[in-house]
Amino acid sequence: MPSPIDVRVMDALSRLLLLVLVCLSTFIVGLWAFRHPAWPVRALVLVGDVAHQSAPAVQAQLAGRVAGSFLSVDVARIQALVEEMPWVRKAVVQRAFPNRLRITIEEHQARAWWGEAGASRLVNSHGELFEANADEVVSDVKQWPILDGPALRALDVYQAYLSVQQALQPLNKTVVSLRMSEQGGWHAVLSGDVHLDLGRGTPSQITARVLPFVATVGELTQRYQGDVESADLRYPNGYALRLRGVTTGKQ
Repeated sequence: MPSPIDVRVMDALSRLLLLVLVCLSTFIVGLWAFRHPAWPVRALVLVGDVAHQSAPAVQAQLAGRVAGSFLSVDVARIQALVEEMPWVRKAVVQRAFPNRLRITIEEHQARAWWGEAGASRLVNSHGELFEANADEVVSDVKQWPILDGPALRALDVYQAYLSVQQALQPLNKTVVSLRMSEQGGWHAVLSGDVHLDLGRGTPSQITARVLPFVATVGELTQRYQGDVESADLRYPNGYALRLRGVTTGKQ
């Protein structure tokens, strides 16, 4: 004989209550384990490019600013705090069982000064500006160019530097400084104190003006026996050239 309907309802409710009790108990135990101080973070493992940072420096940065156990600690908060440190471009924070945090750091790779040599603002290899202590820069700083311009155009300035630098290779010249004015005009100073007025335009447009100069200036310096002092490349079909010790008329 089938059980009465009221018995079946009570049986189903009993099973449902048991399931709810099991789920609730599992949740409470999991929450307790998640927050329990028996799971502290006992070590930080620092990996990646860490030429300017160290584990003690990161610990000092995080001290008193992050709380929680190994399971509950806010890794996004830790990542944001580490990325506030000088020279740190990006950080990735991961839990490493049973009680360590693994922090992978990508540091800025400085390629140029921004504004002036020795300034606290530098340009990295991605054309991004970042702040750093000038006393912490590497030993090859004398080789860095000085770039300048509107801060929002830093990537354009860096790309223009790379493009112009490559175009100048046949002359054995390097870009000492490259500046972009607020109006969009470009001016470069090369090794040997050679000044170039490059006019306005994109990095590719100003490079297109440099290439004919590079291809023909050697013939002119040999003909007139003088070193280049400055060149104005803003003309559409040529350029104006000034040679040291060479004049075109009476003084």
